[in-house]
Amino acid sequence: MNELLFDQQFPFSQRARSYLKELDISPESVSESVIKRAAFMILRANSSQSYVFDGVNASEEMLQTEIVAFPTAKLILSLMRTQNIREKFSLMIKKRTFDVLQSSSNSKELCFLLADDFSLKYAIPEENNFDVSVSLLDYLNIYFVDEESKLVNKNVLKGNVLLTVNDFARFLSELAYKKVFDSLPIEKKHIPASFEDYAKSIDPQLATIEKKTFDLKLVGKIDPEIFPPCMKILYADQTAGKKLSYMGRLALGSFLYQLGMQKEEMLSLFAKSPDFKKHIAVYHIDRIFSKKLSSPGCKKLADYGLRVKECEGECKFNHPTRYYLLKMRAKNRIKNYQKEQGGE
Repeated sequence: MNELLFDQQFPFSQRARSYLKELDISPESVSESVIKRAAFMILRANSSQSYVFDGVNASEEMLQTEIVAFPTAKLILSLMRTQNIREKFSLMIKKRTFDVLQSSSNSKELCFLLADDFSLKYAIPEENNFDVSVSLLDYLNIYFVDEESKLVNKNVLKGNVLLTVNDFARFLSELAYKKVFDSLPIEKKHIPASFEDYAKSIDPQLATIEKKTFDLKLVGKIDPEIFPPCMKILYADQTAGKKLSYMGRLALGSFLYQLGMQKEEMLSLFAKSPDFKKHIAVYHIDRIFSKKLSSPGCKKLADYGLRVKECEGECKFNHPTRYYLLKMRAKNRIKNYQKEQGGE
C-alpha cells in the first residue's frame, strides 16, 4: 500500500508522525495551503460533517499537504474557544477512520496494518464466525463513543473479545478517537504565537455558522413560554401528567435535548406520565442522547398528528427548533435593549 496514502488516511498514526519528522517542517514555516486545509478540517468537524478526501487520485504534494494539515489543525484548535471543538475534531477523525477501514477493498489487511501501528496485540480466533480477537483489558481501554462498541454487544471468551472485521474496524476507530482526544489540547508554550491569529479568525466564523444552523443543541435556561404551539402543548400535557403517544414523547424528548435539557431533568419530566416505567424511559432517553436525535420537522409532526390548530396562524417556520431559536434571540434583543435604557 502507498505509505503516503496510509499516512494521509490515518494522520494520527506512528507512521505519519515518522514521516513528519522526515519532512522537518516547523509550525512557523507551514504553507498557506496547509493552513487552509487545517481550517477546513476544523470547520467540517464543528459542523459534524464528514471529512472526505480522494487520496487515491491525489498527487504526492496534495497528500503531503493533508498530512501536515492534521497536526496544524491540532495546534490551532488548541487555542480556540469554540465549545467542544476538540471533542468534535476527535469524533470526525474517528468516523473517518471507520469509513476508510470499512470501505477498503482489503478491509481486514488494512485493519491489521493500523492495529500494528497502534502496537495492539490481536489474534485469529478458532471460532469461525469471528475474524480477530483482542484482550478484554485492551478492549476496555477505549471510551465507547459508539453504542455499537459497548461490551454488552460483544462476545467475550476466556478473557478475549471476539470481533468481526466490521467490529474490529469500529474498535480501531475508537482507539483513534482516544489517541486524538487525549493529545488535546497541546500546551500553549509549544504553539507559535502566530497561531493565535488563526484561532481568533476561525472562532467567530464558527459562531456565525452556529447562528445559522438549526440542528444545534441550545444551552442556557429553557423557556417554555417561547416554545412553538405544538411543543408548548406537548410540554404542558406532559407536565400535567397526561399520557402522550410514543411519537409525542419522542418528538418532545428530542426537542428538549436540542434545547440543552439534561438526562436527569428529562427523566424527571417523563416520570409524570401515568404509565411511567423507569427502565423504559431511561432506554429511550439514552437513545435520544446517544443518537443525538433531532426533533422532527413541522411536516413530520403533521404526519404524526402532533400539529395543532394554533400552528396555522402563529408558526411560519418548518422546524420547531428554528421557531424557538428565533424567538429566543428576539427576547434577548428586547432584554438587552431594556438594560441599555435602564429599564431593568
